[in-house]
Amino acid sequence: MKKFKYLYIGVLSAILSGTFTSCEDYLDVNKNPNYPDESQVTVTTLLPSAFTGSAAVMGYLYQLYGSMWSQHYTQNPSSSQYITLVNYAMTSSSDLRLWRIPYADVLPDLDLVIKKSEEEGAWNYWVVGKIMTAFTYHVLTDAYGDIPFTEALKGQNCKYDDSKTVIYPGIIKMLDDAIDKEAEASAKGLKTMNVEDYIYDGDIAKWIRFAKTLKLKLLMRDFDTNKAEIQTMLAAGDFLKDDATVHCFEDVVNKSNPFYENDRRQLNTTNNVRACTTLYNYLAKYEDPRIGDFYEKTAASDRTEYRAIPYGNRTSSAYSISTTSRAVIGATDPVYYMSAAEAEYLLAECYARLGDKGSAKTHYDKAVELSFARWNHDEKAAEFIAVGKPYEFQDTDEESMLKCILTQKWIASTRCQAWDAWFDINRTGIPEVSEYTTDDATYVLGTLAYNPNSSLTKGQFAHRFIYSKESLDYNTNAPTKVPAITEPLWWHKK
Repeated sequence: MKKFKYLYIGVLSAILSGTFTSCEDYLDVNKNPNYPDESQVTVTTLLPSAFTGSAAVMGYLYQLYGSMWSQHYTQNPSSSQYITLVNYAMTSSSDLRLWRIPYADVLPDLDLVIKKSEEEGAWNYWVVGKIMTAFTYHVLTDAYGDIPFTEALKGQNCKYDDSKTVIYPGIIKMLDDAIDKEAEASAKGLKTMNVEDYIYDGDIAKWIRFAKTLKLKLLMRDFDTNKAEIQTMLAAGDFLKDDATVHCFEDVVNKSNPFYENDRRQLNTTNNVRACTTLYNYLAKYEDPRIGDFYEKTAASDRTEYRAIPYGNRTSSAYSISTTSRAVIGATDPVYYMSAAEAEYLLAECYARLGDKGSAKTHYDKAVELSFARWNHDEKAAEFIAVGKPYEFQDTDEESMLKCILTQKWIASTRCQAWDAWFDINRTGIPEVSEYTTDDATYVLGTLAYNPNSSLTKGQFAHRFIYSKESLDYNTNAPTKVPAITEPLWWHKK
């Protein structure tokens, strides 16, 4: 791996630990006081800086929250590092980094990438800056709802825009603008961009496919309204084929995957994140070979079995560290923004909603194959999707198709795109939120279990992050009524 990247990857843990900016000093959420003057930076340093901050927050915090709320993992009962998260007990002060890093660190970097590359005619940098800006706003508005957008980064008291009518159209326009610049961004003689691009090493064709797939994903938030445009996009094709990942990590301090770095290296225990019965029981039922890629065998002397913990269960005597499975988190795991498997699941869903069962099955089968291949189980996929087998495509009606597609997508997001699984659960209601624990006889396999220690009532779920205290305290245009964690966003399933 090229040393150039390590200059930036090495500061991941510093970004997440907040050593760049303290809460006390951070009074203006729209201006980073540690940010250098524009004249001192170039696109070749700004773009890696943006990737570093983005990978730090997406690869650790968003992945952590998504993993817990999607019930891939749960908290070790004998410790409490993530217990407020597991119990859905977020407040505006829960984790300021969820907002601060993408909004106040990543977006300003990308904004300067766009401005400076436009001045220089460096359209390859411009396209990447636009697409990454669109992606960042997509994650923020899908996590928080209405956020600063049209006035973002312009001052302390910028207004909050409506997610549906202002932000989503604005994000889609960013993607369209980037797509329209493909020829200019691919022209000869442009400023070199390879190691500065942590995802595709300067391959603009891959970035354009990423942009098109992200646009399709956003249009699917309101399928009925966008049906004609979705059909036009499907007819044109050219969607993502290569995983969009930051993949330059090493098993070395401050150079490893941010989830691994923060949970396995920096904490005083490495046993917080454990296997959750919600997902584990489903995989075990069908003898899915990916169990060993997601969970370790128990630490008991024989190390011959896996054992999971019911979501949110705090009975340490029954679920000790030695008798339960720890989640597998790899030091060199990439940070995922989008994957080829996700693209195929998305296409399968599009065709299912259009009533094209044949195309839906084709893309579903491909998605499952890619999901197995990610963990080197290529030969097993065909066995699972064959007629009469556990993951055979079900096409009785639209509901059965969607349940089949979204359930497999939920499984496939483990250890890579759990934050996106959380978005999908809210958007589609799949997996369904149950009122029962996995120990209850009434519990249905493959549904999200009830946490008896939850701060929410039975049947409720975390639909959004709570607005950051920093934004609420220092922006006079921040909402006076803070939406509850259970309040759905406009695109959620009602």
